[in-house]
Amino acid sequence: MKIIIDKINSEPKHSLSKKELQLILSKIPINYVNTFVTFKISSQMFSKSDWNRPVIYNNSTYNILSRGLSKEYIIKELLIEIFCQHTRICFQTFGHKLNNQQRKKLEEIIAPYYETIINEINE
Repeated sequence: MKIIIDKINSEPKHSLSKKELQLILSKIPINYVNTFVTFKISSQMFSKSDWNRPVIYNNSTYNILSRGLSKEYIIKELLIEIFCQHTRICFQTFGHKLNNQQRKKLEEIIAPYYETIINEINE
């Protein structure tokens, strides 16, 4: 597994650090993320992207557009995307869009992981 963090020279900063990303990944089942995957904390602003979600898995890379967004929101979106890929709940989505039913199911699945991670980061 590889973590890439794009360098930025202006505000807003990334909302996740490499250490926080490693903590998140340590809290989910090990087989949920394959060892050949890359996590890229992008310098791109979500508000200036064409994506409908700030974390998208594409071509073995989790692209994380965290600049200007809250840490809690990005953690939730990252967990949703990881679990979306592993559980195949979003297997038949078009353009990486989740419908309300898919999103609700994923939020239920990630809830215990999310709470654990948020509590540990906020300690």
